[in-house]
Amino acid sequence: MTALTKLQGIGPALAKALQGVGISTVEDLSSAAEADLLKIQGVGVARVKRIKTAVTAHNAKQNGTAPAAAKPVTKSAAKPAAKPAAKPAAKPDAKPAAKPAAKNAAKASADKQPVKRKAEPKPQTLSAEVKAALEKAAAEKAARIAAEEKAAKAKAKARKSAKQAQALAEEFAKAKEKAKVKAKKLKAKAKKAIAREKAKAKRILDSKSQKDKKPKKDKKQS
Repeated sequence: MTALTKLQGIGPALAKALQGVGISTVEDLSSAAEADLLKIQGVGVARVKRIKTAVTAHNAKQNGTAPAAAKPVTKSAAKPAAKPAAKPAAKPDAKPAAKPAAKNAAKASADKQPVKRKAEPKPQTLSAEVKAALEKAAAEKAARIAAEEKAAKAKAKARKSAKQAQALAEEFAKAKEKAKVKAKKLKAKAKKAIAREKAKAKRILDSKSQKDKKPKKDKKQS
């Protein structure tokens, strides 16, 4: 069994993510489907292809079918270039302007040749399984976002309701205190009124009793 971190391009974080979906060795990764790898967060189509390429290279190396690296050519093996044969001295009547004219003609013909453009890479086509996995992941993401928005709205509504309830409770407490103070004032006022009425009744009774006593004295004198 080969550890995942032995592969090129797989670090501890990606290895941990792969282990989370049940892939703990290179052998498990070799038999894993692309759709399963795409379910891992942060792993796209390009990265899946790089992982699969690394797995293929690792398996080829383990099986001994990896292409051998080209050996550098040693100095002893390189053949010395053949020395040019000695040219006879140029005659006085040779035309020295022939070479520059040939160079200019070659340059002009090269400029006339159309420049070859590099072929643009063809867009990679996704398999039906990969497309289905991507669509499923997009749908799950949209559902998660909708659920989060709904939860946020419910939370905001609950906060608003709690705030309204608190305001009503404070208003009720103020009204209760106000009514208590008013009742206390009315009670005190009523007590004063009763006291005044009692005093008034007492004065009336006293004056009446005094009137009743006076005629009796007069009768006794007569």
